[in-house]
Amino acid sequence: MLTLCALYVAQGIPWGFITVTFAAWLAQPENGLKTEQIGPILGVATLPWSFKFVWGPLMDRFTIPSLGRRRPWIILAQSMAILALGSMLFFDDLPSMAWKIDQQDHWLLQIMYSVVPSPLAAMILVANIFVSVQDVAVDALAVDLLEEEERGAANGLMYGSSYLGTAIGGAGLGMLVASYDIRAGIAGQVLLLFLIMLLPIFIRERRSSASAPGAVRNPKNTGSVSKNPYAAPETEPHTPAPLPQPEPEIATSFGAVFKDLWTAFSLPSAFIGILVALGVKVGIGVLTAVFVTYLQNDGGWTMREYTTVTGGYAVLLGLCGAAMGGFAADRFGAKPLIVGTSVLLGSLWIGFGVFPAALNSHAMVTGLLLLQELLLAVMSVALFSLFMSISWPKVGATQFTTYMAMMNFSTTIGSYAAGRISQSATIFQILMLAGLLQAVLVIPVLFIDPKQTRRILGTGG
Repeated sequence: MLTLCALYVAQGIPWGFITVTFAAWLAQPENGLKTEQIGPILGVATLPWSFKFVWGPLMDRFTIPSLGRRRPWIILAQSMAILALGSMLFFDDLPSMAWKIDQQDHWLLQIMYSVVPSPLAAMILVANIFVSVQDVAVDALAVDLLEEEERGAANGLMYGSSYLGTAIGGAGLGMLVASYDIRAGIAGQVLLLFLIMLLPIFIRERRSSASAPGAVRNPKNTGSVSKNPYAAPETEPHTPAPLPQPEPEIATSFGAVFKDLWTAFSLPSAFIGILVALGVKVGIGVLTAVFVTYLQNDGGWTMREYTTVTGGYAVLLGLCGAAMGGFAADRFGAKPLIVGTSVLLGSLWIGFGVFPAALNSHAMVTGLLLLQELLLAVMSVALFSLFMSISWPKVGATQFTTYMAMMNFSTTIGSYAAGRISQSATIFQILMLAGLLQAVLVIPVLFIDPKQTRRILGTGG
């Protein structure tokens, strides 16, 4: 459990560092980067998480049995992420590695600079690809090893650990960068990730909990079973191990899986869920990229203030919101909770857009950043519950993962869109646009019937 939670902390640290600390550092006036450069950098940071389901089949197919089923992937992914992030230490002028967009450039060049990663964004992209690989490997390890009665508590601890990592990467490393420089923050991040990686290096992966009690399989001979020296003493004479049984064949082909997915998504509620997932995080994706530049260049915020609020207090409040959201979704239903939080969030953004003077108040902006994180956390957990309800159990893992991928991709869309929108709209107009989009999103949610999938298709058993 310690290893699983620590590895989730390791996932949160780069996320908090890139999206809060590094983005805030790039947005400082002396570095000269605007929203049109920072937006794509934040976009590529979220992009790999939209396609992480690709790594699952590779991990199931290829491994090194003598080292463990998931452990080699975890060590490989984390070490490569460390190298990718550590490579930033070899460049003296990181802001110069972000492409500058000139209004006088040809429109094709402007589009290319907004979409294609700059050298700086490419390093961020590579690092987050390996962090997403590590995430899939850790999840697979948890699935392999956790007993059914452990999973609830384990998921809660792991989810909380990712928030802790985000706070360390955002607020903790943010204070380090504000006190010294960006190289100190990068070095601190690399050191933390390396120390956490020592756990999977020195702690060997045990067999799945499905193993026979008191026995571990000999990795050099899968047909033999050796005595576990840590098992309880036997109270009965030892009986020979049964002959190994052949692995069950895959019950269905990939073609059949895709056919079932098509059947599942052909239902109106399931299809509307895709549209909701694609739109639900666009607003916050835009505003995250816009706020980080506006507050430091025009709002009078220092980098330390910004990272402390967004990477510290807001993250911890989001953790509380996620916990409350789970109970509230069970108590009041996922749909009413999504509708309520989405309308409140949209109204909050529209309110700040309508009353520009509010952005001049440090206290009011702090309240905005904290409240939006709380509402987003509650809404996200309610969406998880709704998407589970409309997923067909026969292909539930793939269908639910698709919804999660689309939610991540909506953040990427927002981050990329921020660069284009910020060139022609004020922050007040952007706030009103994001608020309107968030409020309108409740309309398709109203047409989702959470029971439609199982009522029409059954459980798929």
